[in-house]
Amino acid sequence: MFSLPDNWEMASLLAKLLLYFAAFSIAGGSLAALRYSNGSRATLFSNFSTVFVGAVVGFHGVLLGFLVQVGLINDSGVGGMFDWGMASILLDTSLGDVTLFRLLAFILAGGASVVFLKKLQYTDGKLSVLLARFLVTIQFAALIILAFSHRVSGHVSVLSIVAQTSIMLHFIAFALWIGCLYPFLQLSKSTSLEILQKTLKRFGDNAIAILSILFLAGILMSWELLDSPFDLINTGYGVVLLVKLVLVAAILAVAAINKLVLVPSMLASVSISRLQTSIRVELAIALAILIVTSYLSTVVGPASHQM
Repeated sequence: MFSLPDNWEMASLLAKLLLYFAAFSIAGGSLAALRYSNGSRATLFSNFSTVFVGAVVGFHGVLLGFLVQVGLINDSGVGGMFDWGMASILLDTSLGDVTLFRLLAFILAGGASVVFLKKLQYTDGKLSVLLARFLVTIQFAALIILAFSHRVSGHVSVLSIVAQTSIMLHFIAFALWIGCLYPFLQLSKSTSLEILQKTLKRFGDNAIAILSILFLAGILMSWELLDSPFDLINTGYGVVLLVKLVLVAAILAVAAINKLVLVPSMLASVSISRLQTSIRVELAIALAILIVTSYLSTVVGPASHQM
C-alpha cells in the first residue's frame, strides 16, 4: 500500500514542499500587511520580507521541480537534469506552461516586495497607501496565478470544473490561513498586548469565512478524488489523506484554543508566552500537513491527486 520514495520522488517532494512554503509565505505576508499590521515600519518590513523570501524560495523550487522532471525522463542520473534539448521539448508541453506560470507568479511577488522594501528604506517608513495597496494587489495576483497553475497541471486539467475550482479555492484558503501564522508570531514580539488582541480577534472572526471555504472545497475535492468513503482505509492515497485530515483537525483544535481561550485572556494574564507557544505548535503541525500533502501528490497518487 505504501512505498518509500525513490531519489527522484524525494527531489519532487522537496520541490513541491518549497512551492507550498513559498505560496503560503506570499499569502500570509500580503494578507498580514493589508489587514493585520500595526502600521509600524518594522512590522511592514517583516511582512514584505516574508513575501520576498517566499518568492525566492518558490522560484528555485519551481526550477528544481522542472529539472527533476527533465532528469526523470532522461533516466541518466543527475546529469540528465541539465539536458537542455529535453528541457526545451518539455517547455512546449503543459508542464512547461505550468512552470512558466509559476515562475511569473514568483517574479511578480518578489518584484512587488522589493519595490516596497526599497521605498520603505529610502522614505523612512512613509509610503503612499495607494502604492502599498497596489503592490499587495500584485502579490495577491501572484497567489491566484499559483492557484490557477494547480488547476491546469497534470491530470487535474481533465477533472471536472467543480473539482478544478475546488482545488484552487482549497489552495488559496489554506495558504491565507496558515500563511498568517508566522507574521502573527512576529507581531506578538513587537506590539502592545491590546493591539495584538484586537488584531488576533479580527483574524479569528475573518478566519470563519476562510475555513468555511476550506471545508467546502475539501469536501468537493474528496468527492471527486475518492470513489467511496472506504477508500480512506483501503487505499494508500486514502490512508495518507486520512492522516492529513487528522493533522488538520489537530491544528483546528489549537486554533480554537487560541481564539476562545488564549486571545480573550491575554490582557488579564499580561503575558503572551502561551499564545506564542501555541502559534509555534500550529506552525509545526502546518509543516507536517505540507509534508503529507507533498507526499500525496508525488509518491502515493497520480498528479490528479494534487492539492
